[in-house]
Amino acid sequence: MLVAQIDALLFARWYLPSYLTEKAKNLATKEDIAKITREVEQVKHEYARRLESLAHQNRLVLEQGSRRHQLRMAALDRRLEVHQQAYTLWVRLRGSIYKEDEIRAVVIECQNWWGLHCLYLDETVRQAFHDAYVAAANHRELKDAHVEAQTLQKNWDTITSVGEFIVKAVELPPIAGVDSPVTEREQ
Repeated sequence: MLVAQIDALLFARWYLPSYLTEKAKNLATKEDIAKITREVEQVKHEYARRLESLAHQNRLVLEQGSRRHQLRMAALDRRLEVHQQAYTLWVRLRGSIYKEDEIRAVVIECQNWWGLHCLYLDETVRQAFHDAYVAAANHRELKDAHVEAQTLQKNWDTITSVGEFIVKAVELPPIAGVDSPVTEREQ
């Protein structure tokens, strides 16, 4: 029995302290790991929240851009139509410059039309069309007043330049402009 007591005493003296120390270290490590795990999960949660917030903001920006694009596309047909009307009116205006019985009516028609449609016109066309019908209204009087040829030419250029501006404003890339493979038959 004494041997058993001595063994127990030696066990308690040598083994138990190192065992308890090791157990304490393991417990501390376990607590540290739990704390680190909680912090990692909090960081993951925060990043997930931020990521969702950014994704939401991106969806809103894309949706807004899509709405703008839809409005532009809806207005495109109308803008092309209005530019075509402007071109047609400009041809009539130019053709009636020296027709005293027509010019006033065409200028008034241009003026009324411009007031109803100018916002659909390209900025350059809008100004050029306005300047052209004002110049057309005065052209005959300038010619009859025998103003300098340079002044008369400048007024005429104001009237005639509108067509170029309209064409440029609605210019589209050519359909055949895309390089397509050439077959042997086409060569």
